[in-house]
This record gives sequence, structure tokens and C-alpha cells, in this order.
Amino acid sequence: MPSDGVGRVCSTMNKNLLGATTSLGRSHLFVAAILSAGIVTSAPGFAVAQAQSKNENLLQTREGPELAQADTGPARLQAGQHRFDIEAQSLSSALVVFSRISGVDVVFDGVLPDGATSAGVNGDMTAATALDILLRQSDLAWSVINQSTISIANPQQDNAQSSANITEPITVTAAIRNLGPNGVPDEVYETPGSIAVITQESMRKSPVREARDIFNHVAGVDISNDARDPGLTVNVRGQQEMGRVNVNIDGARQNYNQASHGASSRVYLDPALLAEVEIEKSNLNQNGGAGSSAGIVTMRTLNTNDILDDDEDWGGKVNISHGTNSYDFAGDASAGARISPKFDVSATISRKVIGNYRAGTHNPGLFVTGNGTYHDRDSSRSDYTFLRQTSGLVKANIYLTEDQELNLGYVGSKSNYAKTNDIANERTDFNETKTDTLTAKHNWNPETDLVNLDTNLFWTRTENSQYRPARYSAAGAIEHDPYTNLFTVDTTGGDIANHSEFDLTRFGDGLSEFGLGYGTEFFHDKATTRSEVEDLGGSGDLPYQVEGNTPAGQRDVYGGYLTGTYGWNDLFELSAGVRYDRFALDGDSYWCEAVPNFFGSANQCATDNDASLDIDLVQDKVSPSFGFGITPVNGIQLFANYRENFRAPTVMETMLKGSHLGGVPLSFFSNANLKAEESRTQEVGANFKFDNVLQQGDGFRAKVAYYRTTVDNYITMGYVPTPSLLLASLTGTYQAAGMVNLSDPVYIHGTELEMAYDGGEYFLGGTLTTSDMDLKGTYDPYILDTTYSAAALSVADQYGSASSLNGVYAPPKRKYTLDGGFRLFDQDLVMGMRATFVYPQDNIGHATLSTSVGEYFKYRVFDFYSSYEVNENVSLRFAVNNMLDEAYVQGSGGTYAAAPGRTAIVTLSGNF
Repeated sequence: MPSDGVGRVCSTMNKNLLGATTSLGRSHLFVAAILSAGIVTSAPGFAVAQAQSKNENLLQTREGPELAQADTGPARLQAGQHRFDIEAQSLSSALVVFSRISGVDVVFDGVLPDGATSAGVNGDMTAATALDILLRQSDLAWSVINQSTISIANPQQDNAQSSANITEPITVTAAIRNLGPNGVPDEVYETPGSIAVITQESMRKSPVREARDIFNHVAGVDISNDARDPGLTVNVRGQQEMGRVNVNIDGARQNYNQASHGASSRVYLDPALLAEVEIEKSNLNQNGGAGSSAGIVTMRTLNTNDILDDDEDWGGKVNISHGTNSYDFAGDASAGARISPKFDVSATISRKVIGNYRAGTHNPGLFVTGNGTYHDRDSSRSDYTFLRQTSGLVKANIYLTEDQELNLGYVGSKSNYAKTNDIANERTDFNETKTDTLTAKHNWNPETDLVNLDTNLFWTRTENSQYRPARYSAAGAIEHDPYTNLFTVDTTGGDIANHSEFDLTRFGDGLSEFGLGYGTEFFHDKATTRSEVEDLGGSGDLPYQVEGNTPAGQRDVYGGYLTGTYGWNDLFELSAGVRYDRFALDGDSYWCEAVPNFFGSANQCATDNDASLDIDLVQDKVSPSFGFGITPVNGIQLFANYRENFRAPTVMETMLKGSHLGGVPLSFFSNANLKAEESRTQEVGANFKFDNVLQQGDGFRAKVAYYRTTVDNYITMGYVPTPSLLLASLTGTYQAAGMVNLSDPVYIHGTELEMAYDGGEYFLGGTLTTSDMDLKGTYDPYILDTTYSAAALSVADQYGSASSLNGVYAPPKRKYTLDGGFRLFDQDLVMGMRATFVYPQDNIGHATLSTSVGEYFKYRVFDFYSSYEVNENVSLRFAVNNMLDEAYVQGSGGTYAAAPGRTAIVTLSGNF
């Protein structure tokens, strides 16, 4: 029955069907239609039969809110056009497809007539027109509840109809299809830019030893640290550390830095606490972009809705894992309760106990150092790779009104581990790292398109208590005294953002959309370091030397943005924006005027104030951004983006001082003139999204992008002369090091591809990443505001070039992953394999050093995973990581330790 597009609003109490898992992934609310006989008759494509076999799950209902009714004036359905391709079929199945294409939820109050069918719908049209065509062969009428929800009813239905033929009202909701081996949501392939999502399905299917392992299949992302340190160092498109990538937990920035060989920036979090990870690589013109230049990695932790099903008031989940190769125990338990419609709470606790693993034996070569020395699994052993970790979280959600909610959260962890800073594993420190993160979020989304306001406040602390034992000579004498360090970084911050949508119907053809986003953010870093040295008679490192390597100081970073987006008829989208960033950094430092005998005392400074240095840096910048997306044909979207970014230097980069630990004759200088990095990134790409490709109900998704980034004033460590040079000729021994700005731009470019095909009973996916970093490496070595001696000036040619850099770590030159498998026995049994091929590129710098990695060797790794759903409450998983026992080093941040060899893990999961 045709409708005028306004219709009548049904007044009825409705119930929503329980969300269910289909063969194509988890739906937001599964779609179904029930005939008078009570049989499930529709599901996405070929999933019909499988859904019927499990219809006891689909028929569960829960009490839901009364549907909104129009108080004044008629409601109208959203006016945008969509491209429909719906075959003539059963009406219930057609409504499923209609909802998925249009995004309109359908509520049916009553029963569908026996044998009801739809007409075919093809072409570009509004949702209202498509509904009229779908229902023209029936006596059903549709009416509008709100802009994104309609109701279908039979006006001639006899109200005295037997209750035996009446079912609960049902909601057909736009399905969110999560396709492929990792269940990536469609949002990724509908965004005109480069984003990636790591789902909980992906994280759970193959248990990981460290959090870094969950990033293995993400295009354009690499992890730079090895298993000796459970902290994450995330590399996005060739950039890492020092805030270049904003890695946050529930929106709370994790800005911890600690000096060491290799990567210095780390984030500590057990993946058992994670619900999802989103990686934004294109759009930094939003809150989270301040002080960053490469991307935003948001790690969202578990909340009540991740633990409970829609119809549950309370419940929980438990996972217990045990494996070979010292994978002793990993377990987590989560519980949640919906105490009232206005309040719910949840909590999770996790414990992990793993020992020193055995490295792989196949292809034992690992890397060569800067001076060309070859190392394999025997010369670079994976000692000190144990971990004892306890983590937990508590969440509370308060629904203040119908349009306001407050979300409170705490996430914390304690990790005990050891690590070495040398290839031979002779110099070991023992660490206890604690993290605490508090968040408070408020959302106000009233019944107006002009306001969708988010406010976020956070505080996070990372504190590492490190003990370095005494070091002995071959004769047993103490050479270096033991000492204890306490490194702490506190970050406090907040942001506020609003998004407004403007109705352009009255000004044009009704097909235009315009949105405006704007917000501001700030954060404050405070770093403190304390060291205590035990006097046992050794030469030792003085406290000020240790504290200077990871210096104290504070930094304030501010940012604001404005972005506008115009779209027309789902055909093209144009965006433009601007952001303003500012930072202020201050602290007290010093540098060493005199240089002692290089072959005598290890202390590079006689005192901690040979020459005081007051550091006070302030800088700001306005950065534009532009984006464009077009959909020339249904299923293909082309996009292009340009952005500029401003990356503020950190406390550690600016305030570095003291001297190298362990008697190494190398002073560190602070740089009071350090400039912020300024970058420009261009990218072009395409999204591909097709359904019913090889068979009814299947799906293919892909995203490909090419990017090129130019970084001016790139900050890295380089060797520098001291003002009063004691040695006229430097015979391979550098006198000092400091953070410098490179004079020439750094160029980083690469290609990323992510794709997935899902046929229900089988699936296949993969990623491809290529990356290349190009730099000359020249810099000004005279970083101090003082007069340099003639001797120091005469050796300038030995500094200021790429060979004098102390390492610029590059991601792999090429990386491929392939993942495929089967779903058997009504999808209760899932089996799959994943292959990873990595071809590293040379690190830059370290030209002659024997203590730093110059080139990693290529490697390939094969993993097996499987799961079996015993019943709706119990499932088993079995996985074998590194099946061929490959020897390799994972990471590109100067790490030494070989990765774990073959490891088999079994997991028992349960719901209660």
C-alpha cells in the first residue's frame, strides 16, 4: 500500500530481538521476521537455514523502551537517496536487505501474511520510494516513527485475531556486517580515509603472549619492541615514539618515556581488557590530534555492553589459557550488572604468568649490527623474557536523562619483568611497572541535529621501579654499584567536542548534507625521576647521571580544530578543516664544560651543575586539512586527503642530560633550541564493498591507500662535540650526544592494502604493507648556546651526517599477511591459518657501532587457530603460534631478542 512518506505513528509497546551472531559476523541487532506459525523466515542470504537451526536464540525477547511518537506535526523519513538492488523475494528477506542498504530500522507490529512477497527494487531512490515499491503487492502500510525508523502494520488486521497467531512486535535493524577472518566492521570500508579496527574477535581467536601481537595483521602498523618489555611502541606509517602516535586508553593519553637502547616510548595494557582498538591514520583534525603527526591509536577497554547480552541484567565471562613454551597461565574474568535503567557497572580482572621462552630453531640468523657482526639465536638469546602481570578495570555508566550519560572508568596494571640492554644479555635490570588511568566522559545528545556534545577528562600515571644489580669484573670485584630508579610520568588532560548537522532541504534538492565538527583539547605531562645508588665500593653511576638519562620536566600541549563536511546524495563528500596547536615546555638542565679522560673515570661530569641551562620552549602553528571522496559506481569509493601536523618535542627529547650509564664514555647534552616537527601528508585510496559476489549472501571488502609524508625538523639523537675539545682527532670515539633537528626533510611513503572475503562457511583475508624512508641525515651539531673552541669547530665534518645519527628506526620494507579458514558444523567449529612474511629495511645511523642493530633478516611465520562452541555458554580454543619454529626478531626499534618459538595454547571460555 503506497504511503505519502509521512504516515501514521503506531502507538504500541515493542520488544527488540536479542542480538545474535550470523555467519557473516555479529549484527548490532539481528534481523528477523516471524510468520504466524512462529518460524524464522529471514536472515542474510544463505544464513537462513543456519539461523533456523538456532531459532531458539533468535526468538528470545527483552523489554524495550516504548517507541517514540510524534507529538506535534508529522515525522518524515530521512530524505537522502540510496542505491537499491533488491531482488523479488519473500517480504521478510527483502526488508532485511532494505534495512541494510538504507540504514532505516523497521518495526513490524503483528504478523506477516503467509507467502508475502516483495517486488524487486532497483536504482537510486529515497527510502520512502523503495518502501512503497516493496509493499505494493501486499495490504501492508508503513508509517514513520522518526527519521531512521519506520513501522509496518496491516490496517485491515482483525483486532480479535486469535492470540495463537500473534507474535511479539519485532524490529528489523540495519545490520552491521563484520566480514572476513578478523570481523572488521563495514565502517572501515565506508570511510574516505585510512582507518583500521582490531576487533575482540580477532584478539581472542589466537591467544597472544604480549599486547604487541594483536597488531600483526594491521596494514601500515608495526610494533618496535620485543618480548622483554611488555610495553607497546606503536609505529604508524614509519613514525613512532615521542607522541608522533597518540596511543590512548579510553581517550587517556599514555605519554610514558624511558631511556634505553631501542624504543623509549611505551604503553602498558593487557589485551584481555580490550574490547576494540581503532587506528586512525588519516584524520588528525579531531581531538586526539594535538602533538601527534602519524596517527591516533585508541584502545577501548571492556564495558558493560561488551560483557552482557542485550537481554541480560547481570552476567559475566571467563577465559583460561595454558600452553607450551613457558606459556604457563593467562586468565581473565569479567562481570557486569544493569542495576537499573539509569545505572550499570562492570569489572574485569586479568592475570598472566609466563616464563622465559625458547626461541625458534628454523633459519637461526637474526640480524647484523652496525659494524656488520652477524648474530643468530645462540649469540642473541631470548633470556629474561618472563612476565608476571595483574590487570583490572572498573566501569560505571550513569544515564542522567534520555539524552545525557556519564561514563566513569578506572584501568590499572602491575607488570614484573626483566630486560637486558645488550646483545649478550650480560646487563640486566628488573622492573615493576604500575599504571593507573582514570576517565570521566559525558555525552549530551538532545533531540536536535545541532548538538552532539562529548566531554572527556582523564588522568594517567605510569611508574616504573627499576633495579640494576651490581656488575662484576672477571675476577669477581665490583665494578659498578647497584642502584634503584623510580621513573614516573603523570599526564592530566581533557577535551570537549561537538558535532552539528544542518538540514539543507529547504535550500536545495533535498540531497545535500552538511556537518560541522569543532572542539579543543589540552594535556599536561609531568616527568619525575629519582635514583638511589648503593655504595659497595664500585665506581658506579652517580644519581644525577641516571636521572639525566630520563629527565624530569613538564610540558603543556593545547589544540583546537574546526572541520566542515559537505555530502551530496551519497555520491561525493568534501571536507576542509583547520587546527591550531601550541606547546610550552620548561625545566632546569645543565651540560658538562670539561671532558675527563675517556679511558679513565666513567663519570663524564664532575658535578651536576657544571653549566646550568634554563629551558623554556614555546611554539605554535595553524595546520590545514582537506579531504574528498566520490562513489562513481555502487560499491567503489575513491578518496584523497591532505593534512599538516605539528608535533611538539617531549620532556625527554629536550631535557636529556648526564652521561651514558655503565661506564660508557658518552655525555648527553640538552637542546634548549629544539624545534617542533612539522609534517605534511598526502594520500589517495579506494574502498571496495560488494555483496553477493560469488554466491547469495557473501561479501567482499577491501581498502587500498598510498601515502607520502614529509617531515621538517625531524627530531632524533645525533653525536655532537663538546665546546672544549680535548682530542684534536676523534678516532671513532664521539664525545657527546643530544637530540637534534635534521636540516633536510625526511620523506616516508608507502602502500597499504587490506581485504576480506566471507562466504559464510569459509573466509579469506589479507594485508599488504610497503614502506620506505628517505633522509640525508644532516644536522647542526653545535646545539649549545656557548662558544665552541677552534678544536671543536675543526672536527665538524665528523658530525652532522647520517652516519653520526644514533639510529632512526624504520618499519619493514614489505610485510604481507594471509588469513583463511572454514566454519563447520553450523559454524560451531572454526579453523584457520595465518601466514606472515616480513622483509625489513635497514635502520638509519649506527654506521660503525657493534651494539646496535643495522639490519634485521627477513622471516616468515605460520599460525594455526581454531575454536569450538560446545554450547551457548562454553567454547574451546586451540592455537599453535609459529608452527614452523622460525627464528626471527619481531620489531624494528633496535631490539635484540629472538621471538618465541613454536607455542601451542588451549583456552577454555565460558559465560555465566
